[in-house]
Amino acid sequence: MLLKQDFNTHLYPELIDAISREDDTLLDDAIAAAEQEAKGYLSRYDLDTLFAATGTDRDAALMMRLKDMAVWHYIVLANAGTDLELRKTRYDEAIKWLILIQSGKVWYKDWPLPPSYNSEGQGDLFQVTSQPKRDTRY
Repeated sequence: MLLKQDFNTHLYPELIDAISREDDTLLDDAIAAAEQEAKGYLSRYDLDTLFAATGTDRDAALMMRLKDMAVWHYIVLANAGTDLELRKTRYDEAIKWLILIQSGKVWYKDWPLPPSYNSEGQGDLFQVTSQPKRDTRY
């Protein structure tokens, strides 16, 4: 889903080159780690379809969060002039966003549902919640 040229919005090309030292597999590994991590939170959607999108069919919000996560995984090799605190904050925000999606508080209508979901919007995904425990005093 993510490509090396997608990172021009998050890191300057010279910083990418300084960290990688001409080893493109390092960025590829960071991309793969970010995508796998995100997939763990997005099980309510059809992951094969969502992550197989290319070009302008890719979801902009998902791309931004994946880039934040991949950059964090990538810069652990060397910060090479990037603000680590900013990158850590962006990574944490991406994880919080994924948790909101996982909990059902954020729902993307245009994202593909898994094949097990039927046309009435019912499938094998469910969520159970309860009211907070109340302390009663007599």
